Parts: sequence; structure tokens; C-alpha cells
Amino acid sequence: MATATATMHMDFALDVYGLLRELDPKHWKGEEDEPFQHRLEGLRKRMADLLSSVEELEPNPALESIRSGLLELRQVLESHAPPAGMYEAWQEFRSAVAPLYEGYAASLRQWDIHVPSLRPTNYARNAFHVTNSLIGMSLLLVLTPSQVVWAAAFMMGLAWSLEISRRIFPRWNDILMALLGRLAHPHEAWRVNSATWFCTACFILASTGNPQAATVGLAVLGFGDPAAAVIGRRFGRITLVNGRTVIGSTAFVIVGTIAASAWLMLTWDMPVKAALGMAVYGSVFGALAELFSRRIDDNLSIPVVATLAALLV
Repeated sequence: MATATATMHMDFALDVYGLLRELDPKHWKGEEDEPFQHRLEGLRKRMADLLSSVEELEPNPALESIRSGLLELRQVLESHAPPAGMYEAWQEFRSAVAPLYEGYAASLRQWDIHVPSLRPTNYARNAFHVTNSLIGMSLLLVLTPSQVVWAAAFMMGLAWSLEISRRIFPRWNDILMALLGRLAHPHEAWRVNSATWFCTACFILASTGNPQAATVGLAVLGFGDPAAAVIGRRFGRITLVNGRTVIGSTAFVIVGTIAASAWLMLTWDMPVKAALGMAVYGSVFGALAELFSRRIDDNLSIPVVATLAALLV
């Protein structure tokens, strides 16, 4: 795809992403919506140029995927016209557009055009993160290192089996996404599920043979990442990279440090200085992994990087 055309599609996708992100209930409470009306109208007007840019190129499956995504987006953008002052109508619009944006974004990745995935506020998912990490941290206490490896290998194998099967059978994918319900992000219908990456990370952590370092990786992911998500979306104003904020990353480090060090001291009887050292290094490097995880899912990068940092200590 020509550079100018790629830039056009990237800019359009980023504008759709920006609109949907600002319509998140945690960002917008239903105040003045006139700016949204203007932005929506601007997106509608750009549709014709985007479709023309695709049709001018030599047909191939990747371009057809982009074209199909654009047509679905255009249909929703033109059919949904939230009246002024109608908060509920804007939220319905957001719910209708979000999965189509993710499909369009997924098709753009085939041309190496990377735009961010939506990560809406999801307290159920945050609680799921915490629960999974607590289960993993508890298993590290009661199982032998070899048992931990076998358990992690089983879960990783199961996760990847489900991942492969849902690519082969689209109906199975629909069933799994429905079962996941509120726990899944919209983009996970087209990409490897975060739970699969988490199971893969657990196997890598188990393979280190160091349960204390693995504990740091799980604690940082299970407590630091949700804290960054909740606090960053609610109070974040100064952005860093990839949609992360200063206050969100700060919350990540503080909460991750407290959770990891407390668990190490209370369950492993680790001295305060050693526990804090591993927790601080793990949390700081875990936060950096979250910041720069663009093509790698942070459910894989955060615990692995945090565990490696703790091992260095």
C-alpha cells in the first residue's frame, strides 16, 4: 500500500479510536456533545475517499478485508445519528461502532498499519486479572517447581488449542467470545486472546524455577496493571506513549510494588529489603513493558519482564 494511502487509513482509524475513547462512560458523562457531532460528520465525509483509495489498488484478499471493514463502518456511521444531548444514544453508537473499528484495525495490520485497540473500562476484567494472579501465586506456594511447570504447560496447551480451533471454526469463535462476555475486549475476536498470552507467560515464569521471582511477575500483572487501567482512565491527563498516562504508570509501580513485596514477606518470609528490591525492580520494568508493548500483548510482556527484573535482583 502506498505511503500516502497508508497514512490516510491510519489517520482515519486513529480519529475513530479517539472518538470512541472519549465516549467511554469514564471519560464523558453526557455534557456538551456538539464537538462529537462535528467529528462524526467529518468521519462520514472521509469515507468516500478511503473507499476510493482501496478500489484504485490491485485487488487482493487483504485489500478486500479492509474494504469490507470500511463498508461496515460506513453503514453504522451513516445509520446512527445520536440526537443532541442524548447520552444513551451516544453510548449505543459507541457499542455498535467499537467491534467494527476493531475489525477494521485488524485488517490494517495485514499492511503493517498498527493502530491501538480499544480498552474500555471493565471492572469485571480487572477483577478477573486479580483472581488469576492470586491463584497462580498460591499454586507457587503449594506445588513443587516441577508440578508448577506441568500445570502451566497443561493450561498453555489448552489455551492454544482453543485459540487454533476458533480460527478454524468461526462459529466456535462466536461461542467462545459469548462465553467470555464482559471479560473480553472487542479486539480479541480477531486477535489472540489475552488469556492465551497469560497462560503462555505462566509457563515461561514456571520454567525459571524461581517461585519468588515468578510471584513478582504475577503480582505486578495482577495488581499493577488493573490499577494503571482504572486510575489512568479516570484521572490520566498527561500521556506518555501508546495511550498510557503518567498517573496510570505511577499507579502501576506503586500498587505493583506493594502487592509483590507484601506477598513475598507474608507468605515466603522474605526479609523486607530483599522483598522490596525484587518488587520495585519488577514493578518498574513491568511498567516499562506495558508502555512499549505495541505488537506484543502486555499479558505476556509484563509478567515475563517483571520476573526477569526480579531475577536480576
